[in-house]
Amino acid sequence: MTQIYHRLFDQFRIVDSEDASRSDDFAGAARWLELPGCLFQRNDVVLDSTIRTEGVIKPGLFVSVVLQGAGHGGPRRGAKRFRYTENTIVVMALRRPVLCGGEAPGGARMFAAGLAFPLSSIDRLGLQQEFLDLFSEEGTDEFVVALKAPPRILAMATEMLSPTLKGRAEELLLSAHAMEILARVISIAGQRARMVVSDDHKQRRLRAVRDTMDADLRRPAYPSTTRPISRATTTPPTSPPRFAGGSATRRAGTVRSRIERRSASLKSRPAGVSAGVGQVSAI
Repeated sequence: MTQIYHRLFDQFRIVDSEDASRSDDFAGAARWLELPGCLFQRNDVVLDSTIRTEGVIKPGLFVSVVLQGAGHGGPRRGAKRFRYTENTIVVMALRRPVLCGGEAPGGARMFAAGLAFPLSSIDRLGLQQEFLDLFSEEGTDEFVVALKAPPRILAMATEMLSPTLKGRAEELLLSAHAMEILARVISIAGQRARMVVSDDHKQRRLRAVRDTMDADLRRPAYPSTTRPISRATTTPPTSPPRFAGGSATRRAGTVRSRIERRSASLKSRPAGVSAGVGQVSAI
């Protein structure tokens, strides 16, 4: 393995379409920046062949600012892969060694600034918590996201790829840009990680509500508690008894008294109950 990559990879290879090693070609465009302690990969090349990369990458934070490019990459296992597209930032954070790989087609122009920060550099810069916050999703040791690059980061990457200074001044400028890109990217990536967790919680709540509704719909309907309305009859009024004797006034008073009691009884009935021989109406 080319020496400059040993801080970042346990195993690593770059090959072309004929499986010939191209590691030295890319290593010639890489340099180590003591401050902030990262590998800077300057890619400004038109690929003359399909290029494939594969290796076990050590824990750390890896940033690619892609102004032009094509291809894909990321961890070999799982769904956390990414594609290189114009004016994007690809961020990958690992907290354990992971087998990764990528491929770019022949004829593609790769104009991208790559920055790789080992875990030791993250710790030395005091960004341990910000780094760990990227793994807020339960049970994961990998964080991968592709974002639209802000103009400020694009401008810094362009200057890193096409430097106007030389010597120590160039190194200081590269270091300053690398520091700022790290600070901005780890903040942006942290916001995205929190959004992902928030969306995941919302999705879980929505699924819980949906499952509850589905369970309710599958549950047998409650038996009706409405009892059929029974046919009810009222006792027909009896004929007034005949009096063997007595005055007409007494008889009239007795009939009037019965009529008044009957009238009072009818007024006290619930609505919908008909008088006489009848039924209870359904309302």
